[in-house]
Amino acid sequence: MSIEQPPRSAFPYYLISSSLWMAGMSLQGFLFSWLLVGVLERPADEAGFARSLAEFPPLFILLLGGFLGDRFDGRSYLSVMHLLMTLPPLLIAVVFFQDLLSYWWVVVFGILMASVQALSDPARQSMLSRVALLDVQRAVTTMTIFTSLIGTLGFYLGGHLDEIGLGNVLLIQAALFFIGIFAVRRLPALPMQHTTKPKLADGFRALKKLPLVRNVVALNFLSSLFNAGAYIVAIPYIVKEVYGGDAAFFAEVMIIFTVGSIGSNVILLLFMPLRHPGRLFLLMQLSRVAILALLWVKPSLWLFYLAMFAWGLNMGVTTTMVRTTVQELAPAPVRAQILSVLLLSFLVSSPISSVLLGVLISQTAPLTALLPGIIVSLAIFAIGIRFTGLWSYRSG
Repeated sequence: MSIEQPPRSAFPYYLISSSLWMAGMSLQGFLFSWLLVGVLERPADEAGFARSLAEFPPLFILLLGGFLGDRFDGRSYLSVMHLLMTLPPLLIAVVFFQDLLSYWWVVVFGILMASVQALSDPARQSMLSRVALLDVQRAVTTMTIFTSLIGTLGFYLGGHLDEIGLGNVLLIQAALFFIGIFAVRRLPALPMQHTTKPKLADGFRALKKLPLVRNVVALNFLSSLFNAGAYIVAIPYIVKEVYGGDAAFFAEVMIIFTVGSIGSNVILLLFMPLRHPGRLFLLMQLSRVAILALLWVKPSLWLFYLAMFAWGLNMGVTTTMVRTTVQELAPAPVRAQILSVLLLSFLVSSPISSVLLGVLISQTAPLTALLPGIIVSLAIFAIGIRFTGLWSYRSG
């Protein structure tokens, strides 16, 4: 049976909607951290606990998102998700204008945003293979470049929080999600690809038959615990307590990191399709050891910026290699559910690392939270070469 090709306009509209979504979520990542650290001035253990609380409910919602993403028309489903995502910023804007903003309202904000994100992400990512005329590696990388580039708009807005005002920034955030609906509605219809309706456990059943995908997801979980976790939890405190920075400085650091991530994907795109993406993923673990070690010794400001740029380069490569490998190997009928399991590996690790690293920072110092990432990166490299098959994996 021949597969109908998507119209050429499908991928650009997909990129527009995804980029606006990323801008809103980048702003969310900034706001959640800075409201706790810079505005409410909560200690690291409380901030870590708040992040853990905010990201725990979506763990249960994510698999449902994969299930629904495989079951409904993708265009209609994403339209609803964009509309739902406008509501939490509007709610918190009202709370702020009423002068009621508190620790628990920030937690509620995080829970609502992360929950809708969990519902939408599997469907959005699984749609990529259906709207792009490129191979999977180039499609994933191109999307990462565009969405990350537009996503820096969120950090820029966060950096000007004091001038624009928190209430206005929240209204802009809601507008970013709302405008994305118009791009989603220009996509072609993307009906369910099953001959029968999917079941909630289909993704896990498929993983039993895909050992390499299981191994990639497991290594991604391990990496997210203390590498991505260190970036999310430790960097706001390193910015504020080690370098004495404010919201604008925090935004600059996040932009520099994101520019590094974008740069790595631009470079990857020049060499794609890669024959052995697993090898690159594993070698990046060794370079991360050097980056985290440099950050740990509290370098001068220009070296700190350079290390954050390099960390962005590193994380851009590893994240793209994970996503392209899973996208390539996941069967189309259950792709959204398998991707939901991959995303689950991110989400499960986040509340765990938030609590552990938050307590570690409170008991020691912000820079100490970088040390577990060094050990974990070495472990991933050793385990990946010896036991997973990633080193010998050859992309199709």
